[in-house]
Amino acid sequence: MALIGKIREKSWLLVAVIGIAMLAFILGDFDVFRGGSQEDVYGIGTVNGEKVNKDALKEMENNARQNMYQTKQQQNPGKPVNFTEQDEKRIANQAWQATVANKLVDSEFEKIGLVVDEFELENVLYGRKGYDPSSVSMQFKDSVTGEFAPDQLRQAITQMEESNDPQQIQRLEGIMEYIRDTRKNEKYETLLAAGVHATTLEGKNSYEEKKTVKNVTYVYQNFSKVPSDAVGEITEKEIKTYYDNHKTEEKYEQEASRKVDYFAVQVTPGAEDTARTEKLLQRVKPKFKETNKDSAFVMRFSDKKEFRNDSTFVARPEGSGKQGPTYPKSMADAIENAEPGDVFGPYTSKDGLKVSKVVRFVEEPTATVRHILLNAKGEQAVAAAEEQADSIMKVIRNKDNFEEMVEQFSDDPGSKSNGGKYEDFAAGTMVPAFNDFSFNKPIGTLGKVNTNYGVHIIEVLDRKSTKRPILANIVKQVEPSKRTMNDVNSKVSNYIYELDEKLSGKAIEEKQAAFDSFAIKQGYTVRTLNLKDDKPVVQGFGDLAEGQLLRLAYGEGVKEGALSSAPIRDKNRVVVAMVADIIEAGIPEFATVKKQMKSEVRKEKQAQYLIDQMVGKEDLQALAREMGAKIESEGLTFSASNVQVGREPQIIGTAFSGLIDGQKSVPVKGKSGVFVVRVDNTKPAPETSDFSTEKTQIASQRETQIKQRYRSALLNGAEVIDNRKLRKYGIR
Repeated sequence: MALIGKIREKSWLLVAVIGIAMLAFILGDFDVFRGGSQEDVYGIGTVNGEKVNKDALKEMENNARQNMYQTKQQQNPGKPVNFTEQDEKRIANQAWQATVANKLVDSEFEKIGLVVDEFELENVLYGRKGYDPSSVSMQFKDSVTGEFAPDQLRQAITQMEESNDPQQIQRLEGIMEYIRDTRKNEKYETLLAAGVHATTLEGKNSYEEKKTVKNVTYVYQNFSKVPSDAVGEITEKEIKTYYDNHKTEEKYEQEASRKVDYFAVQVTPGAEDTARTEKLLQRVKPKFKETNKDSAFVMRFSDKKEFRNDSTFVARPEGSGKQGPTYPKSMADAIENAEPGDVFGPYTSKDGLKVSKVVRFVEEPTATVRHILLNAKGEQAVAAAEEQADSIMKVIRNKDNFEEMVEQFSDDPGSKSNGGKYEDFAAGTMVPAFNDFSFNKPIGTLGKVNTNYGVHIIEVLDRKSTKRPILANIVKQVEPSKRTMNDVNSKVSNYIYELDEKLSGKAIEEKQAAFDSFAIKQGYTVRTLNLKDDKPVVQGFGDLAEGQLLRLAYGEGVKEGALSSAPIRDKNRVVVAMVADIIEAGIPEFATVKKQMKSEVRKEKQAQYLIDQMVGKEDLQALAREMGAKIESEGLTFSASNVQVGREPQIIGTAFSGLIDGQKSVPVKGKSGVFVVRVDNTKPAPETSDFSTEKTQIASQRETQIKQRYRSALLNGAEVIDNRKLRKYGIR
């Protein structure tokens, strides 16, 4: 309780701080401590320095929600539509992306003077002067011909124009704005497509890339095959040298971001909490037995509100292999020999503490078999396994030694220990071929079937009708009490106090090491949150904890090594967090990329080791044997993306780099290994002077890509700050 003792010592200071905080809260709007109002630079976010319009975002969210509502209705007709927390997050993200993209596209339209005037709007509305009617217009069709009916559209527009209802006027304006925007996008895409073409030379190159084949042989050795002692320890000096030579490369460029390290202490219910829940269920149990309205009772008292009285809700003992409700094996005899209306429990289940009532019984066909599995993949392996199965069955028929054969040959660990036996399993539990044999063949039949697992030798031992219950369940989650939560809070408070003393006066590297060491010593795992300054998002936390973590990371004047001043409660866990790193945009600090660059230095040393092994070796077969490396032969085209050893584009590039037939390359470092490639022969592309097909394909592909990606390209080229989270919590 060291932290509480400190608070008591400084109680006068605590009162003063609370008083100032309350005064600041009450007078916050007057900015009395700042000497006037502060400019709102970011709003909910900015695009190239301009604020995103809140109303536009709200409208986009409404549209996204309406679209999702309609989709859910179509997927589950006649059922109520519910939105989950994930749905709301998806809606918010879709709306944000669309709002930002629209702002960027509108800016592009403005730059090039792209407009849709009243004349063009009228023609698009009614499909005149060579214009196709808009998608909105096409909703008005003649009931007989099914053709577009412009008179119906004109009448609908006139009614809205002459209406005294402001909502009708607003709706008309929205429709016209939608048609204008759609038309602008069509014109912009047409302009983009007009700039797309493909030359004859490009068509020829594409043709040759696809049709020219280099038949090659290469030796390839992966970096992972290099002995660790051949590389040795990577020194700080080596990493620093690599950093100095590579830090300006694009792949190491840093975005402005922050790292927050944290560990979580789980709040698990104690014995008192379990006893309290059991006591509650004991009180419910007699009422549950008496009621004849099981469904209503479950919906009222159970945390898991689920009740069905049909065959889909048949319960089986745990480990039966079939999905659906279960009950403990230890209670199987009692439940299966009970009478409808009998109540059992409380007992522990995966859902929580449970009391179960037998609603009724159904008869379920079950089978008992024993089997031997011979694993086999591929045609040749399956054929060999079938021959082996025939031999094993012949021995079993002669010697009646099934269990002995199971011990000797079966590859099924789930049944090997009990003589290959599967007892009283329901129809549909096993894969189809196994199931059909078990339920359709006469008892005593010995035979074999093939499944995805291999070849099974099966003997049908028994079949019967097993009585299975349908249960009504009252489930109660065992929640930690306030006292349990307070105990954990107190424990974590002491952790924070101890950490604060350990971190005080240390450099950030020492603070990080001390934080990690402390957490590990207490038995916790340290995890890291990576927060981008332009869009800080805390994944996997509730709203309250998210706000506290963001305030820790982005509080005014925050520095690396800042520790959460109080425990952070998040559902059934309490979190301790520390700002581990504040990363500026641009060239990274050495400490930030040290680990990543250490890996690259190791790869370079591994590559050099393999190159030294391969250099000067002419006989590829001998080289492969000597190194225990892969040797591959295949036909390569320049348009290929993979080779037999995986994604190693350097092999393709080296083969087409000018090597003539019979020529061998020097050892080359690839993505994951080193290789030497020899061009055995080249099969040129068939002669032709017509590359029109390739030209058309290239132009069509480019046109499709530019129409699909121009919004993404605008987004990638823009400076976008998503300030919604920080604004929500009053941080920025």
